[in-house]
Amino acid sequence: VVTRTIEVDKPVVRTVEVPVPVEPQSAPEWAATLEVLATRLAQGRVYRRDMPVLEPAIQHLVDVWIRTANQHR
Repeated sequence: VVTRTIEVDKPVVRTVEVPVPVEPQSAPEWAATLEVLATRLAQGRVYRRDMPVLEPAIQHLVDVWIRTANQHR
């Protein structure tokens, strides 16, 4: 009689919820997203240290908005 121990890795299944960013699809969804950003800025929920990262994107948005709006007048 031979006795031996065999170690077997047993798979473990875990469910982890991961937030997935969803891009707004309609004008009302974009408006709501921008409103959330504006509200968080007003409430101080966006750190000052993060503002230099956001500033170029926001400035680009404003520039494109003005240029696009002027084309449709």
